[in-house]
Amino acid sequence: MTSSLYRLARQAVLLVPLMTCAISVHAQQILGCRDATPAEATLYSTPMMMPGVISPKDGTCFIKDLRILTHDGLKLAANVFLPATGTSGQASGPRFPSLLYISSWASAEWFEYLGQQHRMARAGYVSLSYTTRGFWNSEGTVGVAGEEDVRDVSSAIDFMLAYTPADPQRIGSAGISYGAGLSLLGAAKDRRIRALAALSGWGNLADQLYGNDVPNPTWLGILTASGQMLGRMDPTVLSFARIALNPDATQQQARELKAWAALRSPSSVVNELNARQPAIFIGKNWQDDIFSPNSTLAMFSRLTTPKKIMLQPGIHASVELGAAVFDKANPVWDEARRWFDHYLKGVPNAIDTEPKVTLKTKFGNVVETLPDWPAPELRSESMWINPRGAVRYDESCQCTKGQTGSLSAQRGAFGLDTINNALDTVATTGPMPVLSATLEAKGLPVLAQQNMILRDQGVRYEGPVQAQDMRIRGAPRIQLRVRPSQSRGMLVAYLYDVNPSGWGTLITHGARAVHWAKPGEGIDFSFDMNAIAYDLPAGNRLALVFDTKDHLYGVPVRFGEAFSMTIEAGDGVSALTVPVRPIH
Repeated sequence: MTSSLYRLARQAVLLVPLMTCAISVHAQQILGCRDATPAEATLYSTPMMMPGVISPKDGTCFIKDLRILTHDGLKLAANVFLPATGTSGQASGPRFPSLLYISSWASAEWFEYLGQQHRMARAGYVSLSYTTRGFWNSEGTVGVAGEEDVRDVSSAIDFMLAYTPADPQRIGSAGISYGAGLSLLGAAKDRRIRALAALSGWGNLADQLYGNDVPNPTWLGILTASGQMLGRMDPTVLSFARIALNPDATQQQARELKAWAALRSPSSVVNELNARQPAIFIGKNWQDDIFSPNSTLAMFSRLTTPKKIMLQPGIHASVELGAAVFDKANPVWDEARRWFDHYLKGVPNAIDTEPKVTLKTKFGNVVETLPDWPAPELRSESMWINPRGAVRYDESCQCTKGQTGSLSAQRGAFGLDTINNALDTVATTGPMPVLSATLEAKGLPVLAQQNMILRDQGVRYEGPVQAQDMRIRGAPRIQLRVRPSQSRGMLVAYLYDVNPSGWGTLITHGARAVHWAKPGEGIDFSFDMNAIAYDLPAGNRLALVFDTKDHLYGVPVRFGEAFSMTIEAGDGVSALTVPVRPIH
């Protein structure tokens, strides 16, 4: 291996941070590295330990401490892995497929994607990573995927083309979480991005921050705390976070929050993505309680680009992050590599003709494919929500009734079921915020003994014992009418798989709040629960439970403020609809 391929490395590393004018893609100086000395070759372990030195193991080279100059004069921290090649290191040499890795929220280029960057460099890709503005050593303030953040994606591509042997016709981008959203938003504005991998990202940011008028205090707290600790937050961002959590926020403030979030939503740029036709690969985790799968699936269904989505058990970024940092195989990243190989290298690996949807079930680890989303194989199974009514003795069964309502194919008589927020119930998304969902993703379910759900604070509706397995695939929808006791209140919904002993395994959940209702007046209160893939076994039954409190969902009232919610049930007023895959 000669050193001519990568010469000028030291000069380039020193010069790039000192640039004070915009990069010109017409005046290129390719970054380079030198050969390892005999002593270095003996001690060599990883590229990160010897930046600027060609690896005697695989010929790749890692260059750190780079600075990308943005359109508004800021500098963003970056690094790059160069692939092994036999070029002279001049601008006129051959070009290579290239990947831009965009950092996650509060993460940095100096650790987040090093494993995948090295892996892809060994596969012949230029792999550049940068830290988004406002975090760590990147200048500016955190704007949450605002216009300046999106323009930074193009600045990073300019840098890559100016200072590495990147092929302008074969550029891709990848990112987890914040980097996923920016990859999609960047591709909508910059035609040079021909393929991308968006992992654990979002579709509609308003749905995630304030979906169904309910904030997410657990994750909002994590995001704002980490943003302030590891970055420089734009005051506007903190202001909107406070609005989301404030039960006394006005309707105008709520509208402004949703409008602000819409501008930062990939779902808002679907038309631009469809016009530019980048190949879009998406990875999503079922237990992602910060960016639930629903808005991503809704966005995916509208895309007419080459597309593919993988859905699997896991909380936010848990499936992808370890393999991003460390150089190891991973189902999602491995599939993303196949995606890039096909759309940036032209490898005939048939990924473009495979089913567009691959999913793994919760707990069962059954892997399935669907041709698209929504899939024609899925059908909707609806059950009427019939009231429990008052506690009473029923002669027909010689039993006490009133503890549970029913989920039934038959419409029951109309009735009202009222619950209040005086106490919480055992129904929960998990007793320990974040940790419970993490353990659930690892196979430890969230359980609740159904008979312990307090009648005054919770209500459950049970379906019949299943004669055969029910394969739930997608977002269960609740058609509901309620009568709030005051202008504001909330219902949290839990869908359980209940065994003969009365223990319920949490399948999925959702919530909706009202802030400006007319007390006592019946209103439509329909909403979707989080999408899931779950197999309900024969011999068990579905149960739909409502209460008014959960740590994952922010209440729309002040501490100690009482309210009740009356559910209108029976006579075909309210229903649960579950998307299922028929068993043939």
